[in-house]
Formats: sequence, C-alpha cells, structure tokens
Amino acid sequence: MAKGFIPIEEMFSQLRKVQSFKSERISTWVDKVGFLHIFLVWTFIVASFGGMYYFFSGKTSHLLYSSSKIPVESLLDHIYFSFVTATTTGFGDIIPQGFFKIIAIVEVTFGLLLLAFVTSKLVSLKQDFILEEIYEISFQEKINGLRSSLLLFRQHLNRSIENVESGAFHSRELHEIYSYLSSFEDTLNEISSTIEKSMKSSFTKNIRKLDLELIFNGITQSFHKLQELVKILNVKRVEWKSELTIDLIKRCLLINMLLFKQVQETKSLSKVSLLELQKKNEKETQLLKELVKLNVEEKSE
Repeated sequence: MAKGFIPIEEMFSQLRKVQSFKSERISTWVDKVGFLHIFLVWTFIVASFGGMYYFFSGKTSHLLYSSSKIPVESLLDHIYFSFVTATTTGFGDIIPQGFFKIIAIVEVTFGLLLLAFVTSKLVSLKQDFILEEIYEISFQEKINGLRSSLLLFRQHLNRSIENVESGAFHSRELHEIYSYLSSFEDTLNEISSTIEKSMKSSFTKNIRKLDLELIFNGITQSFHKLQELVKILNVKRVEWKSELTIDLIKRCLLINMLLFKQVQETKSLSKVSLLELQKKNEKETQLLKELVKLNVEEKSE
C-alpha cells in the first residue's frame, strides 16, 4: 500500500465511530432536556414567529382580518395568530397573505413536530418515574448483595478459624480457603466496577454515603478476619502458603488500594469519614502484609 493512503475500511470504521459518538451525545442531551425547557423553547419560538409576522409585514405579505378585510397592525394579534397557527387551532379570524402563507405552513409543520415531542415527553415522565423506581430497587439489591458477599466471606473464614483452633482443620480445607479468597476478589472487583460506573456515567446512580461506609467497613472487617485466619494458621504451623494463594491475597490488597483511590475521586464521602476508614483499613492490611510477608505497592499507570 502506498505511503500516506488510508485503507477505505479503516476510513469507514472511523466514520462509524464518529457517527455513533454523535448519536450517543444527542441521545444523552435529549434525555436530559426537561418538559419545562421544551415548553419554554416552544413558547419562545412561536412568539418569535409572531414577531416576524409583525416586523416583516408589508403590502404584499401581511395578515388580514377575515371579517373586515383590514390588515392586522397589533403586535398582540400577530402573536395570537402565531399561536393559533402553531397549535393548528385555525379559528379563521385572521388569515395570511402573500409570502406569509408559506411561513404559516412552515410554522404549522414545526409546531406539530414540537408538540409531538412535548407529548412524548409527557408520556415518558410516568415511564421514567416507574423505571427509576425499578432501578432504585435493583440498585439497592445489588448493594445489599455486595454487603452480603462480604459478610459470607467473613463467616466462611470464621468457620475455618474455629476448625483450626479445635484441631478439626483438614488439608482439603485449604482449597476451600482459596475459593473463599477468589470469591472475595470477585466481590472487590464488583464494588470497584460499581463505583467506576457512577464516576463515568450520568445514568448510573451514586452509592449513598451510608451504604458506601458500610461497604468499606465490611471490606476492612474482611481483611481483619483474613488476618486472624493467617495468624492462627501460622501459629498452628499449617502449611497453607502456596504461590496461587499468596498471589490472590496480593491482588485483593491491590484492589483494596484502588477502591480507596476511586472513592476519593468521587468525593462521595467527607474527608473525615474517608480518613477514618483509611486509617482502620491500613492498620488491618498492614498487619496482613506482615503476616504473609508481602510487599504490595500500587501499580503504576
């Protein structure tokens, strides 16, 4: 291929991306426009047509009273005719002459389109309310599910701790601990994804302050319980360490660091609350690192 030429497939691909981006932006803008804004714009434009009839009225193009055949001179009557035309009421007391006939047709067409848009917006208000209620319920269920996953992880670890202390711990339970950690990593990733979506998308609901604090407290308590398990395993000299398990703990710690960075960027929590959560979390994770003998650093971007 000659230097400087762009393949036609690549050119069409770029055009499709640009078109998709523009369509997405228009769709987002339309969804954000409220009914009051649409109504005010419609009123302003119709009044502007009335002003145009008034200021551009002349010998060949003007509005005429149908009963007296006298040209319309009042600004209010011009605006009145504009609203009657835009709403297709058509009383017939005032009629356009000359070029104003074409303008009146354009206004009728525009008025019908905008009224249809207003009507669809009115219909969508109730739909939006219902969808918002459904989304609120499903979103809260997701938050509750994340908290439940963290609680279940701690319960599993607590049972393992009891087994180790009572001497009922078997080597096969080491595989269960790995599965618990894997589930914990998935939960942390899901929390990170939820926070990231709330940062990037205007359609995604932000997590409430109370729920966010409960989630991060749950994460800290989970690391505390993991630290307790590692400590008792070390005391009882259980050979639990493996490359996979250590790597999994390290990944969980890295995600934990990312979560605090994300919540700091969202500014969903006050500085006091965030500092308090960070202090508790760092205490537990630091003890865990010392027990596992890990050197976890945040990944460079």
